[in-house]
Amino acid sequence: MRPLAGLLCCAGLVAYACVVPDVELVHSFAGAGEAAGGENTAGGSSTTAGSSTTAGTAGSHMSQGGSAAAGKAAMGEGGAPAMGEGGAPAMGEGGAGGQAGGELDNSEPSCKALSTTACHGESCCASPVVPACSDCVAVKGVMLSAAAFRLDKYEVTVGRFRAFVDAYTGPPKTGSGAQPHVDGSGWQVAWDDYIAGSATKLRSDMEVRSCKTLDVHTWTKTPGDNEQKPINCLNWYEAFAFCAWDGGFLPSELQWHLAATAGEEARTYPWQGGTLDAAHALYGACDNGVSPTCDLSNILEVGSKPAGAGKWGQLDLAGSVWEWLLDTTSSSFPVSDPCSDCANLDWNGGHHIAGGAWDEDASYLRAADRLGDPSDSTWYNVGIRCARLP
Repeated sequence: MRPLAGLLCCAGLVAYACVVPDVELVHSFAGAGEAAGGENTAGGSSTTAGSSTTAGTAGSHMSQGGSAAAGKAAMGEGGAPAMGEGGAPAMGEGGAGGQAGGELDNSEPSCKALSTTACHGESCCASPVVPACSDCVAVKGVMLSAAAFRLDKYEVTVGRFRAFVDAYTGPPKTGSGAQPHVDGSGWQVAWDDYIAGSATKLRSDMEVRSCKTLDVHTWTKTPGDNEQKPINCLNWYEAFAFCAWDGGFLPSELQWHLAATAGEEARTYPWQGGTLDAAHALYGACDNGVSPTCDLSNILEVGSKPAGAGKWGQLDLAGSVWEWLLDTTSSSFPVSDPCSDCANLDWNGGHHIAGGAWDEDASYLRAADRLGDPSDSTWYNVGIRCARLP
């Protein structure tokens, strides 16, 4: 079975190839979406592997019945040292507990009712600081800079999302959940129709929701064994509303990129060194390189791969579930030159997701990779992580 990995950056009927840092190294897709192009290795030079081709509906990560031009790019490791900065690579750069200069906090609304040790001995709301970055490594000749921010160490769990559903009173207030440095990034009243109007409706939506082609939903009607697994099958509006309610905001593509590539280091993967394997990331289920099975047992609790910690301690930035971003799919990244706390807010019905997922093969795990999904889509391999003020 080929998972939803068609590498489509589309909105509605508009399609274009994903363009990501430094290169135009494209995987061409045809028919059921099998890769036809090549890819570069970590630390190697980038070469063009061909132009995008039209992909069939099978294997696409877009709304059912649609077709689009598929493309994907990758970038090399950039010479990042092989050893971790704070200790043995097996523990990741954050080490056990993963503080890495960050903060442990159980005061966010989604964690108030949870144990302070619910996620591997610490708060599920741990949120390390990603420091300010000025004139970071150029992407396609564009220099990047961003103010400091916090990015949650863990993807949002079922338990945290359950707290949101229980407290839900309707769509967010207009302007809430805004990025502090991005004008016009808060909730818009036009989006109210895309999210439940009451807690009863939201709870019902979660209980009966289809997760697209593979119905593997981590949500359960009552608390159970999945509370520390990542929430999946939620649309972009629900992801935005959760972060706004939880005192944060959806990370921009720039913020997520800087955290996943370690800023100036331009890493291929969030951890140091160019090695991707099952010790670093949760990926490759559904006969895609690691596991032949394709069910709920393949989705592990958040933070189950400590060797995959990024420079500032965030876990599962590669694998587990794709993560919704603030930026829309109407243009490629970066959206301005120079890109200083930039984000693409030209809403067109689609938003970017990043990070790869539990069912993807290895070619989807690079920090440079992106997909574009309809904003109201609910996929079994897409979840959420929030950003916050430092």
